[in-house]
Amino acid sequence: MIDVPTDMLLWALLGALLPVFTMTIASLLGRWSLHREKQKMQKMGQQAQADATSAMDADAGSTREAKRSCSCQASVNGGKDEGAGKKILIAYATQSNTACTLAHKLFSTLNTVLHEASCEEAQQGSVCCRGGRYVPEVKVLQLAEEGRQCSVDHLLESHAYSFVVLIASTYTNGTAPGSSQAFADLLQDAYTDFRVPRDALAKTRFAIFGLGDVAYGAKHFNRFAKNLYTWCNGLGASFVVPPVYASEANTVSLFNVFTASLVKWVSRVVFTADGVVVMRKPQRAKGTRSPTGDDAASLVRAAPDSEDEEEEEAGNESRGGGKMLNNSRSNTNESAGDVEDVVTDDDDGGTEGEASMTSASDPQELLYPRLRQNLQRQGYHLVGSHSGVKLCRWTKAMLRGRGGCYKHTFYNIASHQCMEMTPSLACANKCVFCWRHHTNPVSRSFRWKVDPPQQLVAGGIEGHQKMIKQMRGVPGVTPERLEDAMQVRHCALSLVGEPIMYPEINAFVDLLHERGISSFMVTNAQFPEQLRMLKPVTQLYLSIDAPTPEELKRIDRPLFEDYWERCLACIRELRRKPQRTVFRLTLVNQYNTENVAAYAHLVRLGWPDFIEVKGVTYCGTSATSTLTMKENVPRHEEVVRFCADLCAALAADTAPKDKRTWLGQEPEPATARAKFNSNENKTSDNSKENNTNENTTEEGGAAAAASSGPYCIACEHEHSCCVLIALRRFLVQGVWHTWIDYDKFTALARSGRTDFTAAEYAAPTPSWAVFRSNEKGFDPTQLRVHRKSGKPVVVTSGC
Repeated sequence: MIDVPTDMLLWALLGALLPVFTMTIASLLGRWSLHREKQKMQKMGQQAQADATSAMDADAGSTREAKRSCSCQASVNGGKDEGAGKKILIAYATQSNTACTLAHKLFSTLNTVLHEASCEEAQQGSVCCRGGRYVPEVKVLQLAEEGRQCSVDHLLESHAYSFVVLIASTYTNGTAPGSSQAFADLLQDAYTDFRVPRDALAKTRFAIFGLGDVAYGAKHFNRFAKNLYTWCNGLGASFVVPPVYASEANTVSLFNVFTASLVKWVSRVVFTADGVVVMRKPQRAKGTRSPTGDDAASLVRAAPDSEDEEEEEAGNESRGGGKMLNNSRSNTNESAGDVEDVVTDDDDGGTEGEASMTSASDPQELLYPRLRQNLQRQGYHLVGSHSGVKLCRWTKAMLRGRGGCYKHTFYNIASHQCMEMTPSLACANKCVFCWRHHTNPVSRSFRWKVDPPQQLVAGGIEGHQKMIKQMRGVPGVTPERLEDAMQVRHCALSLVGEPIMYPEINAFVDLLHERGISSFMVTNAQFPEQLRMLKPVTQLYLSIDAPTPEELKRIDRPLFEDYWERCLACIRELRRKPQRTVFRLTLVNQYNTENVAAYAHLVRLGWPDFIEVKGVTYCGTSATSTLTMKENVPRHEEVVRFCADLCAALAADTAPKDKRTWLGQEPEPATARAKFNSNENKTSDNSKENNTNENTTEEGGAAAAASSGPYCIACEHEHSCCVLIALRRFLVQGVWHTWIDYDKFTALARSGRTDFTAAEYAAPTPSWAVFRSNEKGFDPTQLRVHRKSGKPVVVTSGC
């Protein structure tokens, strides 16, 4: 055993323990260092938090001090929720969605102005904004009693609004739109009810923008908007700007001015949760000229642009409105001068506060920019300042060899050579079934700049040819048909508006005849004087849309108050015309299809050569038309049944001598009856394959045709749901003569004679066009297109 010295063992033990000891010491030192660093960081965080708290307390103290000294303390919410404060209301009454569109446009503008003002003050360091400037909520509601809209009770009792803007359209006869009629009745009741406080609306500011049409005369122009002003003013309302009453031609410009007025007022006030605090208007330096510009120049007196006595009435009506506005200003808390920067009153006080466009010494153009844009968007080629042409769908169809319109079947018109045109886009009616969407203006007279007829005829043909050229390359359009279509042979004056209103209509018609173009004149039976002065046309139509004054008012919505007397006078004038005359009936179920006896009475008054009976054209349900395909559009068999009933109602009558003779001689009824009955038997055998419903309808039509009355069914065009009733004198030796010899008519028109008769330019009607033929009025030379189901395409539109 080796003896190891003790000291060596000790040194060896120390050497082994030294690394362990060193590591332990290093670990302890590291932990201590981390602990110290952590404590240091905690102290720094606590100090930073304390500094931040001190800064926030200082800011809060300064803010509280500023609130106590700020003159705009009312602009702070005061601890209330934003939704609990008073709001801004934009309420509208609309018939065609124009007022609704303007309301939402104003909604966007006011919202932008209010929030931009709040942000601007915040950037400028306004203490009021730091404290929370109150920005009122802007709401848009309809003036209606149904649903969650703006009802009268809501307006009078809720006290939820500090500022209310009313944008109201006026409907026929100065009434409120249908959806707002109940609201109007209840507000009028509140106005006349002594139990309703006269200051019910005293804490609410108002502004009114009216939408109307000067064509309805001073009595009805913006009547609903004016009534709103009267009723609200009588209940204590104060108005921040004068009421603005716009017409169709100046709606956009006046609404822009109206909006600018409101924006200027809003920028000068402070809204609070409890209402409005008005700030003082900056004083204008002496000698400073009132701001003019486009805005100030646009807001001038409201006088409907009418003639003679109506102008005087308009002035009186406007002067009354001006006085009422002055009274309202005296009740307004804020300075009435706030609107002087935008609205300049007339010195004579004639129409102070009511806004509209003045009529210049020279007549204005009918086609103002917005109307021109709307019509061009619908496919019109506009000619001059008040005329237009449009390509009919039947023109396109015949260009493709797919059939012509009912005028092709009834009267031998070549549809691809027919120009649909009007020399006057204005009309005196606003019919419920108008397929032109009421984009055209209405008037009781032609009060615009008059373009020469040479310009209209040349421009119309040029525009028509341009649209025809666009059909090049369309499937089915051949070069031969395209070349034929470039030669206009017919002019259907039935596009839109009232063509007979055009002051130079006789010169216009003469120019057509000089070019060998036939004229089919359609008028709405409201202008008897113009009808009396009208020169011979190829075929003259009267639209008889209803047989009684009540139904006519409901369906045509005429501007004239004596519309029924005018209609009867036009029928009497039509009776005096020796050329071809037509009653045009548009059947609308639930409107004008029941009173056949009343229609028969009108027929006896006018004795037209033909009666066109057509089912209404469905153009979709919109704000301007509430007709539906299911409830209002009659089927072809219903139209035939109506025609059979009308012929039966006239069966006991005898036509006047001039309506019985054919080229001056009485026809031979026995021979004609025999041949006609023979023709009926042949067509009846060919129609046995039809269903039971069609057989029943045809039997009714056959009964009408075989009756002894002066009228019977002659032709039909099933594809446009149209039937032609003709005087029996056009049935010559068993052959219908509803077609027209256009070359003969041109020669007669150029001869200078005005006494030539319809028989002198009549032509035989082919068998395929007569009633109860297998073709149902479809030209067999054309290609009939069928659906995939195998059923023929039935088209329900045309001119």
